[in-house]
Amino acid sequence: MSRYQRLLQTFVGLLVLSIGSVLVTNLFISSQRALPLVITFPVIIAGATLSGRRTSSLGITRSERQIVLSPIGHFFFASAILLPPFALPIVAFVIPAERTSPSGWLIRFQRLLTMNTSSLVFWLVVHSHPLNGGLTDRQVLAFVLAITTHLLVDSLIVSVVMSLASQKPVLVTAHWNLKSLLREFAEISIGCIGAIFAIINPLLLLIVIGPCCLAVDHLRVNQSAQLGKRDTRTGLLNSFGLQEFVDHEFERAKRHSAEMCLVVLDLDFLRDVNNNYGHQIGDLAINSVAKQISALTRAIDGTARVGGEEFVVVLSDTNLEGASIVADRIRSEIEELKLATNSGILRITISAGVALRHDNETYSDLFDRADAALYASKRLGRNRVSLADEFVETFHANQINTN
Repeated sequence: MSRYQRLLQTFVGLLVLSIGSVLVTNLFISSQRALPLVITFPVIIAGATLSGRRTSSLGITRSERQIVLSPIGHFFFASAILLPPFALPIVAFVIPAERTSPSGWLIRFQRLLTMNTSSLVFWLVVHSHPLNGGLTDRQVLAFVLAITTHLLVDSLIVSVVMSLASQKPVLVTAHWNLKSLLREFAEISIGCIGAIFAIINPLLLLIVIGPCCLAVDHLRVNQSAQLGKRDTRTGLLNSFGLQEFVDHEFERAKRHSAEMCLVVLDLDFLRDVNNNYGHQIGDLAINSVAKQISALTRAIDGTARVGGEEFVVVLSDTNLEGASIVADRIRSEIEELKLATNSGILRITISAGVALRHDNETYSDLFDRADAALYASKRLGRNRVSLADEFVETFHANQINTN
């Protein structure tokens, strides 16, 4: 079964579970709330939408943000507490997602399922103890159980999707680590505090604005720092960003005994392209290759430009066969590109080398083996993918023409 078929099954499964959760919450949970819907609903929609736009990810993935708070995560937990069940699907689907389809729809189903389950847990616990401005021990317990449910369900859904994509056990995915769980807990806690304050007295929400703004500003500062780790021409990681990604992924691979592969790619005959068509077309070729690499790799993979025409892809939780398939897919898609120039259509190709990380192998050693495989591809005629092995010697740039 291909990765896309597994993701399609995940999509259908989340759709069915989301519909079921909507039916259950509307059947068992009352629509009566302490605050009028005309107040809470537009505030949550506007706040989450504006906050998300103000802190656009700028191409930075969630894993790169480390422990920085999400710009909108706390709004979803507050929605589960403050809004009636029929309003939760609207919140899940109206608030924009960071990614485009089909990932955007998976994110929306994830939101809906998470909000419905946490709402169900909370209101079942406080069913006979309505909120009326004060909090009893039972109601505090309900908040704790709802936070725990929200955290676990959200993490489980993300881990299942990542597991299906990488074919690794659910609990081995990167989402199940202390740093990630603490980050999620911090996001949910902000929403919980806001919901409590809104129930006690809506004017107390003025106190929540400060921490929310601080979290948003923290994220914006972190984004500016992350931009310094990206190549300005292509948007891929640069050498600094790649090193940070490698340090994190190598530690995780060691901790979980996970497989990891490195793909090194090089644009063929770029010097001839620059000489015959000009450097502007050469830049266009580099950007086109970068876009194809980004489009054909996962969000959890590390993609970087490490030289003028050399690219690197770090494939986490991937065996050698899977990495070679990814590399060859990139190669074939780039081969199909047609770049329009004043001198006619330009066709470009790339060569690639793939290496599987051995136990306790450093990035430098892994890169040398993948780079040796890349040079093997060059010597064999270019526009091909070669696999590294223990007996492939490293070829230096001055031994062969690598343009």
